[in-house]
Amino acid sequence: MPIKRAALIACLSLLAACSPQAADSTGEVAADAVTQPAVADSAAAAVAPAADEADAAATLAGTLDEDQQARAAAGCSVPDDVAFLQDIRIYCDMPADVQAFIVRENSCEHFAGEEPYDDARRRELEAAAARFCDGREKIFADLVARHRDDCAIRQALIGVNLRYDLSPGLDLKPCEG
Repeated sequence: MPIKRAALIACLSLLAACSPQAADSTGEVAADAVTQPAVADSAAAAVAPAADEADAAATLAGTLDEDQQARAAAGCSVPDDVAFLQDIRIYCDMPADVQAFIVRENSCEHFAGEEPYDDARRRELEAAAARFCDGREKIFADLVARHRDDCAIRQALIGVNLRYDLSPGLDLKPCEG
């Protein structure tokens, strides 16, 4: 199931960031770490068409500082519900309908990664999944159709599709030229 894969990636990123080894790391370890640029010049630069699947995977900020830098560089106020770095970086360059989808998809991913530790929490998570996750593939396909002629938005949507496995069968190709 696509949501579980993205949730697993997010959980592993969070676990790696919170591990005792990460807290005790020195400059030597930090120098070996792979980091992403803090500023994206445009939506097209934020998601490269040749990016492999590992680069397109949704990742949470490794540190509070990394999150704050991405939000400061975004160019507008990014809602706290948007937690994945790639989405923070492209958020302000997107039209309102794509922004709303990004917020919704981040909420879907958040609740999909939660554990139902009792019946009340299970019901709460089921309601959240119904609110944020149901119909996401159709909403995404509608966005792709609506913005098919805008290359920057199309490129950003290709990245969103790769990150969240929304519509693997959708024929999403970068603009030519």
